[in-house]
Amino acid sequence: MVASVESFTTDQVIRITGVSRRRLAYWLDRGIVSADIDEARGRGRIRLWSFRNLLEVRVALWLRDRLSLQLIGRIVKELRKAGLTSPLATVRFAVIAGGSRRGDNVVIQTGTGEWAHPITGQIIFEGTLPLQRFGEELTAAADRDYKRRRRAGVIERRRGKLGSKPVLAGTRIPVETVIRLHSAGWDVERILDNYPGLTAADVKAALAEAG
Repeated sequence: MVASVESFTTDQVIRITGVSRRRLAYWLDRGIVSADIDEARGRGRIRLWSFRNLLEVRVALWLRDRLSLQLIGRIVKELRKAGLTSPLATVRFAVIAGGSRRGDNVVIQTGTGEWAHPITGQIIFEGTLPLQRFGEELTAAADRDYKRRRRAGVIERRRGKLGSKPVLAGTRIPVETVIRLHSAGWDVERILDNYPGLTAADVKAALAEAG
């Protein structure tokens, strides 16, 4: 279960939350999300994510469908100024139209349930985030990911699913898809980049099926 998992790799974050690798890297670079363990640089860097970090990513995805990236960045900046290390996972906020000279203003809610500053303008967005639902969804997804990874490299046939074609266990990706991509010149790294739900063991098992 997720409760026994202390940290997640970047590949796991991508699989569990559904965020793209490029978007995750961009958000990390802009400080919109964070990894609790982020040490060293270059090829040898260590980056591990806590469950709270996963929740941040999930909230950022939810907000991106509703707000501009620039506004999300301002929200995160304001919340970090208030001393929150994982702002998108811990607090409610509101966006006030024309609340500052730079445009819309972000107002946060204190621990007592009051707004940090009087709200005198029109609220254009109130961040009542469904954190409990997101947490439950991520818990279930992380648990499925853990179980699926325990079966990495296993090929299965599910009657009535995808024409009963052999697929890689825990996914809906047919073995023939991997074989076809490899035949077209895709190496293992490119396949994994485009199908983050797969592992190197999955690709190896699929290619072995081709003989």
